Amino acid sequence: HGKSIIHKNIKPQSIFINSTTEQIKLTDFGISSFFRSEGPGDSGIDMVEGSLAYSSPEQTGRMNRAIDYRSDLYSLGIVFYEMLTARLPFQAEDPLELVHSHIAKKPDPPQRVDVEIPQAVSKIILKLLSKAPEDRYQSTYGLKTDLELCQSELKSMNKIGDFEPGKDDRSPMFKVSHRIYGRDTEISALNESLNLADRGESVLALIAGNSGVGKTSLVREVHKSSVHRKGFYISGKFERLQQDIPYSGFIQAFQEIIDQILMESKDRVAIWKEKILNRIGPNGKIIVDVIPQMEHIIGQQKPAPRLPPSESANRFNTVFQNFVGVFCQKERPLIIFLDDLHWADSASLQLLRILVTSPDIRYL
Repeated sequence: HGKSIIHKNIKPQSIFINSTTEQIKLTDFGISSFFRSEGPGDSGIDMVEGSLAYSSPEQTGRMNRAIDYRSDLYSLGIVFYEMLTARLPFQAEDPLELVHSHIAKKPDPPQRVDVEIPQAVSKIILKLLSKAPEDRYQSTYGLKTDLELCQSELKSMNKIGDFEPGKDDRSPMFKVSHRIYGRDTEISALNESLNLADRGESVLALIAGNSGVGKTSLVREVHKSSVHRKGFYISGKFERLQQDIPYSGFIQAFQEIIDQILMESKDRVAIWKEKILNRIGPNGKIIVDVIPQMEHIIGQQKPAPRLPPSESANRFNTVFQNFVGVFCQKERPLIIFLDDLHWADSASLQLLRILVTSPDIRYL
């Protein structure tokens, strides 16, 4: 960190200890960055760098937060937790569930898992595992000071007394807050739209404003709420130079869902295959033609009969509507962020109107 390096992949396999010399080596710098911080992104689960079980909330790409050295401290907290309890703080086979845990769930205090763990040590680990970087240690110096205090008390008194961690902790650099100010009304309105979707409605929210006023940052705040709901959040962007490509923003967005599904177990992929084919019937090739990765889930499909242009467009809208309905679930509402909608082609706008107004689509 003193050399402005963010490791981004701290885990037990990255730490080597020479038991003879007691020398410690940190390895696996393959995805490290020579930056004080990295900007927040909207990456899908497949784009999470590092090992998901040890990733910080901001590393998942689901938070409106930059990645900085405090992300490494979170990962180190998971390593410490596992060292002392012989288990991970968050355990889930579903990647989405694991992301949700990192962002929204509080881990069981280590002392509750093993009563022999001192209260102070348990507090140190929980501080490292704070969801907000501001609540973690702000420097390795502060962490080192607390660990040395534990070591000193253990040597002198054969026990570690209770104390509040982080008293001598100081940030080594100036940090700008990533919290959004002055947009409470807009955030409240968007969250109310999410509440309506939770109750089974289809809701369209339009965000307008000049370039640079913070529209994307506003959406990222809602993105965090979607993770708390365990909902699917996908995003697509319409480009000025791609207006001749119908549905480009929608296709880009739903490629994210397909990539997420393909990361799941074979049994889970088989379940998704059944759900999708039940909704779209013999029209799978229509979806595969625009999202080729879909073939990895539903297999090869027979070509659809050729139709005149207008009838073909109507068929596509119907099939795609049924396809979207697969992911609009009561437990997991679907949130689609379409950026730069003003560059959307007419076919995409027509599809958007159908999705929002169709009585067959809920939880969207």
